[in-house]
Amino acid sequence: MVNYHFLKKIMVIGERQSLLSMQSYMNLAIENSNILISIFQKPEDPLDDMIRKVSENEKKADDITLELKRNVTSGAIGSTLMDNFLNLIEKFDDIIDRTYWISREMSRTKDSLIANSFHMEPVSNFYASFCAILEINIEAVKLVDRMLQVSDVAEAKQIRKEIEKMEEDVDEIKDGIIDRLYRISESISYLTFNHINSVVHTLDDLLDDCEDISDLILNTMMSVSR
Repeated sequence: MVNYHFLKKIMVIGERQSLLSMQSYMNLAIENSNILISIFQKPEDPLDDMIRKVSENEKKADDITLELKRNVTSGAIGSTLMDNFLNLIEKFDDIIDRTYWISREMSRTKDSLIANSFHMEPVSNFYASFCAILEINIEAVKLVDRMLQVSDVAEAKQIRKEIEKMEEDVDEIKDGIIDRLYRISESISYLTFNHINSVVHTLDDLLDDCEDISDLILNTMMSVSR
């Protein structure tokens, strides 16, 4: 739960409720990330039910986004914090949208590989690294949740540094994947190359979003503590 001492200190009712509502995004992000891990671990298994769940979560996120934006722009948020809150909403929604895109990309790629009699093995060789990125993403999302619970700016800054380190770790994993991909590029189809390249960049974007969110939360805390 969000730390009410912190929220009561700096925010009016509308702002408090808006932050509390944003926790719903984090639950959806973690659930979708876990589903994607399951997909990457067993891409040969039927994917329909898992992709359907990710899609349902994406729709839930859209509903949250519409409601939050309505509240923010109707005067529930103070004008000095409005831009921060709108940017936070967009960043949270982006995370869910990206997980949905990855799930659809997995479905399309699998169908295309099967239709063209290509093997899954050259693609699935990269999926363990994708899972490693998603595990880091889940931890980063949990840290974002922690940032909403702390009352001390110094502690929030420390959490922000932890998220930054995670983003740097993912950058290294991403670079390693791309290096491997280019080394085998002559022996794989364009479909396979494009699939791996697109997914790894989108996974990296998830950590970029978490880092941006942590910046926005910290900036909000610092602006109201002056």
